[in-house]
Amino acid sequence: MKNYYLAIDIGASSGRHIVGWLEDGKLKTEEVYRFANGTESKGGHLIWNSERLFKEVVEGLKMAHIKGYTPKYIGIDTWAVDYALLDKDDKLIGGVYAYRDSRTERSSQAVHRIISFNELYQKTGIQFQPFNTIYQLYADKLSGKLEKAESMLMLPDYLGFLLTGIKKQEYTNATSTGLVNAETHNWDWDIIELLGLNRKLFGEIAQPKTVVGELKNDIADAAGYSATVILPATHDTASAVLAAPVDEESPYISSGPLMLELLRRSSMISK
Repeated sequence: MKNYYLAIDIGASSGRHIVGWLEDGKLKTEEVYRFANGTESKGGHLIWNSERLFKEVVEGLKMAHIKGYTPKYIGIDTWAVDYALLDKDDKLIGGVYAYRDSRTERSSQAVHRIISFNELYQKTGIQFQPFNTIYQLYADKLSGKLEKAESMLMLPDYLGFLLTGIKKQEYTNATSTGLVNAETHNWDWDIIELLGLNRKLFGEIAQPKTVVGELKNDIADAAGYSATVILPATHDTASAVLAAPVDEESPYISSGPLMLELLRRSSMISK
């Protein structure tokens, strides 16, 4: 019996579900579901409709079964830097802000008054981008949004939590926050303390291939099968690099919506 694997790849403009399996030693794939994505305006801010995204994830699970596949394992990747904040009852606090929102223009300056970019770069190895999670979280602190927050999950980890009820913090997406130490590969608690962010927000970091858990009963019933959710490299660029047929010495060029947004904000391309 073949083992089927379901990859859920969500980008800033669309998402897709792809079933993969090995046949005669070769990887075979079939796209079974695709949906549109995009930011929405709410209260003067740009957000992602996380409720709709999750519904699309579940619809794709159903479609895999309709098309004759019963995936054994499921993995989700998305873009980087964006996240969900949960309260003590694991309910979403407000919306999931989109990296294109302008709220970090003030908070990034405030962060650098506390810790310089040079020091941040030395600790984390992450280049300055005004939408990095570190600046988004500090904007949440300034607005009071963090007051009731008990945990933070990057967007693909949040979707995995909705599927399983289990929280995991995946490494490659965590590194995009600007809060992971490049040497220890763990949260940089010195930066977190300097910014006055609550340590409880940051769960134990898990590496790709870590098992998250089984689909919740209601999700499995809706999909028509039970499956195990695992962590891929949940940052889509990391997954792409891992899958690329290159050796360790090969150069590669990565471009995508986050880079385009950086260029836009730098006035290198028109809005």
